[in-house]
Amino acid sequence: MYTRLLKLVKPFWPHIGGGMLSSILNVIANSVALWFAASFVSTLFSSTPQAMEQVVLSGDWSNINEYLKWLTYKYFTGGDKISALRAVVVVILVSYFIKSITYYITWLLNGWVQVRVIRNLRNMIFDHFLHQPLAFYNTRRTGDMISLAMNDVMMVNNALTTTFRPLIIEPLNIVVMLGLLFVIQWKLTLISLLVAPVTGFFIYKISQSLRRRASRTQVQLGEVTSRMTETFSGIRIVKAFNAESVESQRFHKETFKLLKLMFRQIRLQGANLPITEMLGVTMAVLLLWYGGVQVLKYEVITSEDFMRFIVLLFAMFQPIRNLANVNVPIQTGIAAGERIFSILDMKSSIRDLPNAREMPPIEKEIVYEKVSFQYPGSNIPAVKEINLTIKKGEVVALVGASGAGKSTLADLLPRFYDVTSGRILIDNLDIREVTRFSLRSQLGIVSQETILFNDTIHNNIAYAMEKSREEVIEAAKLAHAHLFIQEMDMGYDTIIGERGTRLSGGQRQRIAIARALLKNPSMLILDEATSALDTESERLVQRAIDRLMKNRTAIVIAHRLTTILNANRIAVMDKGRIVEFGNHKELLERGSLYKKLHQMQFES
Repeated sequence: MYTRLLKLVKPFWPHIGGGMLSSILNVIANSVALWFAASFVSTLFSSTPQAMEQVVLSGDWSNINEYLKWLTYKYFTGGDKISALRAVVVVILVSYFIKSITYYITWLLNGWVQVRVIRNLRNMIFDHFLHQPLAFYNTRRTGDMISLAMNDVMMVNNALTTTFRPLIIEPLNIVVMLGLLFVIQWKLTLISLLVAPVTGFFIYKISQSLRRRASRTQVQLGEVTSRMTETFSGIRIVKAFNAESVESQRFHKETFKLLKLMFRQIRLQGANLPITEMLGVTMAVLLLWYGGVQVLKYEVITSEDFMRFIVLLFAMFQPIRNLANVNVPIQTGIAAGERIFSILDMKSSIRDLPNAREMPPIEKEIVYEKVSFQYPGSNIPAVKEINLTIKKGEVVALVGASGAGKSTLADLLPRFYDVTSGRILIDNLDIREVTRFSLRSQLGIVSQETILFNDTIHNNIAYAMEKSREEVIEAAKLAHAHLFIQEMDMGYDTIIGERGTRLSGGQRQRIAIARALLKNPSMLILDEATSALDTESERLVQRAIDRLMKNRTAIVIAHRLTTILNANRIAVMDKGRIVEFGNHKELLERGSLYKKLHQMQFES
């Protein structure tokens, strides 16, 4: 999974290449500084080593350690001790200066890659959500999706931010220092490596446990986000029922679950470094004892070589510790990455065919031909064997009790869902054979739940359309919205708040109708557009709707039968089927379900 996350950086290979080059220079500068740190002591307290003199005299350069020491002596520490000391100090200073500069360059290049990758990943998730069908949103909570796009991506960001540079530079440091240790004394180096399998085993076990706990933590974080989103979305109901304490207890319960999961993760994180460090120190103490004996008793290794060995060995602990530290964010990032890619790997069930064509303007009719549909996860069809023909310019109303399938039947036309069986034709062309964009471009939808955005009135009316102010005003006038818009503080530039909270229900509905009028669609779907309005607002909205439907093919869904008395034909639905069909007068004369619905509304 981490490899898959790293593939996200592939487009930025020039920056990565620059970071790699800078990292190599950093490692070289660091190694030179450490080598000369041991030479500093040698310069102060010893003369030219005898072994080096033997190498020079014999011309045998097979002993790399002695050869490197001879080069150091010849070009830097030869001559009087003051000059040698000056040379060593200057080399160490220059080495650390180069190390600092290259560190900063690597940090900048890697940081640029990281923020770009996270931006791209967040955009990918958002775009993927946008292109999912409505069925996707029916089975997922908004809070979970927000948590995935924000919190999980942040975990991936932490994994890349805190690990990308260490995973490049620290292995290079370890390899170079390990090579120098082998050059100095290969036996001591092999002994020091004995502890590596033990350390690796502990890190592996901790990693497994960290990933499991990180995954559970992210899931619970989604629960907390969902609880908060749902509560704030329904805050009116919460306050109306005096349920603040109830919601508070529910939220506190979820955050306590998150607390326990996070603390378990913290316990593992805390154990990771001490275990690694203790094993390393144990190895170092054993080497100090063993190496000291070799120097003092057997004189197998010179004091200068042993000092250089110890300096490099302890210096190697830091990159090892850094690598141990990146294990925590890596495991957390992998757990978050698994959640992210499980969503990104999902294919939309509603897609355009490879050879999909543009939808031409409607010329004749819309035909539902033996259409059935069943929601995912449901065993009961929402609509069954629907046959319905709507002529161009005709207004067809759908009526029936709640759950009869009216809205479902309308949602199938713009392909919010795809039919389970049967087909929907527009001028004998199956809507699955055309692009969704061209199909929806010809549809205007006004629903009971008016969706507006926290933007200006102008931008809400002209949503996703390049329209002038004059065109927007004309659409608002036709929708009977111009007068109240003029009375707003900033007129058409007034910010209406989230979901249009600064407007009344009737005002929001007229803005939505103005938006549909501005789009000028050839087909309309009106879903309970006036059911939640008072009498005065309904009268104004109904006038706007009548103007909107003029010369357009329309499907009107309504509980209030007064709004569809003038429909060309009325389809009465019950349990997913069309049980009656005709105009208002014909249906009343038949004295069946429609008449019953009519009497229920008008008897009083």
